[in-house]
Amino acid sequence: MDQATFFLEASHELRRLFDQTFVPQRLKAGETLFEQEDFDDRLYVLDEGLLEVSVYSASGRKLSLNLLRAGSVFGEIAMFDPGPRTARIAAVEDCKLRSISQSAVIAGIETAPHLAAELLSFAGKRMRWLSQQVEHQVFLPPAARLAAKVLYLAGGGNEITMSQAQLADYVGVTREVVSKTLAEWQREGFVALSRGRLQLIDEQALENIKNSEIV
Repeated sequence: MDQATFFLEASHELRRLFDQTFVPQRLKAGETLFEQEDFDDRLYVLDEGLLEVSVYSASGRKLSLNLLRAGSVFGEIAMFDPGPRTARIAAVEDCKLRSISQSAVIAGIETAPHLAAELLSFAGKRMRWLSQQVEHQVFLPPAARLAAKVLYLAGGGNEITMSQAQLADYVGVTREVVSKTLAEWQREGFVALSRGRLQLIDEQALENIKNSEIV
C-alpha cells in the first residue's frame, strides 16, 4: 500500500477523527524526528517536505529504507504496539507534519468501534508492503534491487537528485557496485548520469531488469 493513498481510501469518519486530534509539528532539514529504538506511540502524516527512513546495524552500518514524500503516513506500528521505533526518520528538507497519539485513537475507537476494523485493514496492507520490501532486499540480486529502487525513488518522474553513495545506502550494496551498474546502464542508454543526479531515459528497460529477477 502506497503511504500517500491512506487518506484517499480512509472513510470520512476516520479522516474527521484524525483531523480533530492531530498535533502540528515542523522539522528543519537535517533534524531528526526520532531515532531507531526511541519509544513513541504516534502516527504521523507528512504534509510538506521530504523524510528519510533508515536503520543501523550493531556495527553502525546504515541502510536507507525509504524516502517519504508529502502525503505519506507512517509510524503506525508504534501506534498499534507502543515500543521502540524500528527505524530512524530524519528530514532531508524542511518539513511540516501532523501526528496523533495512541490514546487519542483509542478514545475515538471507543466512541466508534467500527473504526478499529478500518485501522486494522490499513495495518495489514502496510505489513504486506513491508514484507515485499524485505523479500526484494533478501532475494533480488543487486542490479534488480537497484532498478527497483531507482524507479521507486523517481516517484513517477524521470530524475533523482542523489549521490551514488546515498543510492548505495538505499540498495544495501557498496558505492562501487552502484557506480559500475549505473555506468553500464548509461552505456546501454537506460540512464544519463551527472554529478549527484540520475536521469531516467528508458524506464521500461529498468522495469525489465527489475521484473526479470522476480520469480
